[in-house]
Amino acid sequence: MRIRAAQPDEHSRLSEIACRAKAHWGYAAADLAAWHHDLTVTLQSVLDRTTVVAETNGAVAGFFQQHLQGRVALLDHLWVLPSFMHGGVGTALLAGARQAARDGGATEIHIDADPFAEAFYIARGAVRVGQVNAPIEGQPHRVRPQLRLPAS
Repeated sequence: MRIRAAQPDEHSRLSEIACRAKAHWGYAAADLAAWHHDLTVTLQSVLDRTTVVAETNGAVAGFFQQHLQGRVALLDHLWVLPSFMHGGVGTALLAGARQAARDGGATEIHIDADPFAEAFYIARGAVRVGQVNAPIEGQPHRVRPQLRLPAS
């Protein structure tokens, strides 16, 4: 596996990865369509934010994107293609996000997590500090966990 900075012209591919990874969890097409904007990685965001990809055998398997607000890093995206899940890609990307946060002077990472990703982050040292109501059709009590992860 190779971890490297994303190239600006990869923004469309990264958006595709985010959409495919989110769809993996069985969300309805209407929900995915409603989240399309939030899952989109723009050329400008790649230029303005730390954006890093993981490659496996030359294929982009996942990526993260984050930005700093003072001594806090905000994790905007961390997505792994379903075919690469459970192979260490997410763990490597999260380690890269922690390193980038430290390099930028941050002491912690704030994560607005998908409910299906919470266990992944908790297993790697994050703690839940709150939640945001995020109901969808058929799940009126759905919430998005708000997590904090030490950068060190």
